[in-house]
Order: sequence, then structure tokens, then C-alpha cells
Amino acid sequence: MTTIGSLFTGYGGLDMGVAMVIDPDARVAWTCDVEPGPCRLAEVRWPGVPNLGDITKVDWTQVEPVDVICGGSPCQDLSTAGRRAGMSEGTRSALWESMLDAVDEIRPGLVVWENVEGALHASGDRSVGRAEEVLGTGSAEPVVRAAGRVAGDLAGIGYDAFWRVVPAASVGAPHRRARLFLIAYPAGQPWLVRGRADTGKTPFGRALSFARRRRRAPARELMPTPQATTATYSSAGYGANLHEVVSSQLGFGEYSKAIARWEWVLGRPAPTPAEMPLRGTKPRLSAAFVEWMMGLHAGHVTGEDLALTREQTLRLLGNGVVPLQAAVAVYQLLLAVEVMHA
Repeated sequence: MTTIGSLFTGYGGLDMGVAMVIDPDARVAWTCDVEPGPCRLAEVRWPGVPNLGDITKVDWTQVEPVDVICGGSPCQDLSTAGRRAGMSEGTRSALWESMLDAVDEIRPGLVVWENVEGALHASGDRSVGRAEEVLGTGSAEPVVRAAGRVAGDLAGIGYDAFWRVVPAASVGAPHRRARLFLIAYPAGQPWLVRGRADTGKTPFGRALSFARRRRRAPARELMPTPQATTATYSSAGYGANLHEVVSSQLGFGEYSKAIARWEWVLGRPAPTPAEMPLRGTKPRLSAAFVEWMMGLHAGHVTGEDLALTREQTLRLLGNGVVPLQAAVAVYQLLLAVEVMHA
């Protein structure tokens, strides 16, 4: 049985996607998060599995070794909608360094790092310059982007890395949510795909089949991407957000085709997108609908057994990754590596 170490766990979407590809029976050996919502979810969904807590304080020599380490370090400083501070000292995005420490000590056979597309453009370290030009095209100093820093850090400890950007919409989801996925393995020792995915019998198979068609859904068909601040976010300058779209119309309207595609991939219908709160007269975004948009099983984040607040629930969902998106990305990367080493 394959063992997985989960960092920056959230609701575990990255771990779920990786397990779909490498081993459906994989065991999560430990999680690592400090936020109340993720901690409560881990306690209930992975009973008995230790939560390592503050990643900066973990002694990795005392942690159970695992075959795979997964993590999506905080993206606030890399996102185009965030502070754009980059992966520099003192930022939350610099928590990547703690994930690197874990990899260096445990030496897993596979590392999976996920982040926003902005990691390709945000600065990797202020100390080496913040010029707008890419490396070698006019800057007086070398420019290291965040994703380049991650790949370089891994190379420095003997790991080869490959990456690609995969939008959630490319696997059939009704929103774009492009994410960067990077896999790494000890140099010259690729993690081989053990078998081939089916072509339509499971949600993963259907998502992979959809991705292979390489059909881009028109932007007008896609709903706004769920965000951690969906409930209160001011959309000035960014267009309508998901809460505004759902609460201002009946049915799915122009988004019907995208909703139907995701229903086919997941094999289950979409829940009602809006709900009436116990107090108040205006409809609001249904957390259960956001959970469905992210491709999660009903109740994984919205279950009453978690007893999370609405804010905690939406924050968890908005910060997460679509498991099927992660699964297809990792599968494609592993196959590309396998072909290269053939």
C-alpha cells in the first residue's frame, strides 16, 4: 500500500487526485494544517491520522516516512488577485521552504506540488531582483520566478521536476480555475504509472477522456471560479463573482452546457445553486453547490458531522483544488516522464 504525506492539507483534494492515479488504496499517513476548518475536517475524515500542525516546527526526523509527499503551499503572495509579494522571506508562500525540508529529510519517491498559475510569473526571491523581464532579456540581475525556484530547490537536493498548467475546465469542470502542477522524483528514478486509466467507467476516466479531446469551452459558458472569500468578496475590477451570479438568476442559464458537462463527468446531478438563509430574504450561494463544482463527494466539506461555520466551509472550498483536475495533471505528467525514460 502506497503511503501519502499531506502538507497544507485543506480538504485533501490534491491527495485525492494523486491517489486516483498512483494507488486508489493509498493511505494518508499524516496531514499538516493549522487552520481551524482543515484541522476539524482532518480530525473527522481521517480519524486517527496525526495532524503535524505548524509545518515550520515539525521535526521531520520524527515523522513516519512516506512514499509520496503532496502539498500546495499558500498562494496568496503569488496569485494575480493577491499581494504579489512573491515567494520571498516572510511571506506565506515562502512556507514552500518547509515542504522542501520535508522532502530532503524523508526522500519520497514522488513529490507533487500545486499552486496558482501566477507562480510562473511571481518573483521567487526578492534578493535576486524583481525586474519584469524574464531571465536574460534585459534585466541587470537574474530573475527567478516562484515556480523556477521550486524546481531549482528540488534539483539542488537531487530531484528531477516536470510541470504543467491544467485548468479545471479542461477536465470538464464548469469553471476555469487554472492550476500549476509539478511532480518531482529522485534523479533518474521516475515514478512509473502502474497501469492505464480507464476511458470512461469512472469520473477519473471520463475527466481524462474529456481532457484528451482538448476542447476549450467558451469563456462565456464558464461560471466564476469559487474563491475563499466568495461570500463577502467585492468584485470591483474582477467581474461578477460566484455568489453574485448564483444569487441573481434562476437556473443556470448561459452556464447550462458547462453544468451538464460536469454532471456527466461526475455521474451525478448538480444541486440547487442558491439557498434561502434562515434569516433574510435574499438568496445566497449554496455551499453544497460549490462542493459539487469542486468535484467532491456530497458532504465531504458540508457535512453536518463537521459542524463548520459557513465562512469556514466556503474558505475550505475556495482554497482547494479539484481532485479530478489534479488526477489528470499528475497522470499526464507521469506518462510524459515514462515516455522520456523509455
